[in-house]
Amino acid sequence: MKKALIIAGFLALSLYACKREDNVSKVVMISYPTITLNGNAVISVGVGTGSYTDPGAVGYDDVSHRTVNLKPVSNNVDLTTPGFYAVQYSMTNANGFVTRVSRLILVTPVSPLIDWSGTYKRVSNGQHVSITKQGTGLYLTNNIGGVAANPSFIFPIYIGQISDSVIQVPPQNDPVGGGTLFCTNGTFSLTPADTTFSYVIIGPSFGTSVRVFTHHP
Repeated sequence: MKKALIIAGFLALSLYACKREDNVSKVVMISYPTITLNGNAVISVGVGTGSYTDPGAVGYDDVSHRTVNLKPVSNNVDLTTPGFYAVQYSMTNANGFVTRVSRLILVTPVSPLIDWSGTYKRVSNGQHVSITKQGTGLYLTNNIGGVAANPSFIFPIYIGQISDSVIQVPPQNDPVGGGTLFCTNGTFSLTPADTTFSYVIIGPSFGTSVRVFTHHP
């Protein structure tokens, strides 16, 4: 009887040990896969019909060292309505960590021949800013706020022209205040005499005044 109890106790301990082993968590290093977009991170397309097909992306799993072609997990582009849209990609590595990357798509009705690149100045303080064309209706400014004498505010922000008189600045990274910034009330005027545009910046590093810029030859 005593021997039977000893055997039963040994079996119970063995079962308990196996159960504990089954519940042991695996410790892994925190790391993330990488996603590389095919083409530019911001592109423009003309207004049209049908559905938008993105150039795609390539993902790399830093744990399994696996490279895969990725398809978008979301695509809200409406080719019939001018404006900015986002196409998002996502990848999870072998340890379960996720990376997400988005591409901005500008849908615009403006002519590909229009180009208002150049040097502009902010009317209120005379600060010069550079505007460069990146695609049809798509431009890049080096100083979205027209902020004078502060190199921290020199960073690229995309601007999209969505009609003859309206521009948009979608949410983008704000390296000064952290988080994102965007613009509202964007206006645009192109005449033989001058080119002007204006907007209100919404972001932690900027005030809410209307910023007006005019072409500086």
